Amino acid sequence: MSMALWIWLAISGSLMLVELLTANLLFASLAISALAAAGAAALGADIVIQGVTFGVAAAASLILLRPIALKHLKVRGTKAATNVDALIGATAITLTEVTDRSGQVKLTGETWSAETQGGVIAADKKVQVVAIRGATAIIKEV
Repeated sequence: MSMALWIWLAISGSLMLVELLTANLLFASLAISALAAAGAAALGADIVIQGVTFGVAAAASLILLRPIALKHLKVRGTKAATNVDALIGATAITLTEVTDRSGQVKLTGETWSAETQGGVIAADKKVQVVAIRGATAIIKEV
């Protein structure tokens, strides 16, 4: 095998490694192009033809394939709520009487400090989380 073939294969492998770190499909397109140039080298093409093959394959993959792949990989809709944002709107059960200054609720299987926005909610009531302030759930009765 020719030295050019090994060089193109090394370039392709390096570009795929970079793609794994960035995940934006730019380097994957270029890695595929390097494989096309490696194919040209394997068929005995000279370095100019290998370079042209790389360029044409890069243009084709970036213009034609990358937009299609990105469209299918793109997350549709709004982002899912995470961390404490995911608790807003969740239901809980009051463990103690909850006032606008103190109390406790059972929320997602854990005991949380809780406060109301005003008023008092008795123990063993079903409530909804309207906000999280620090480590305290702000609740209202449902």
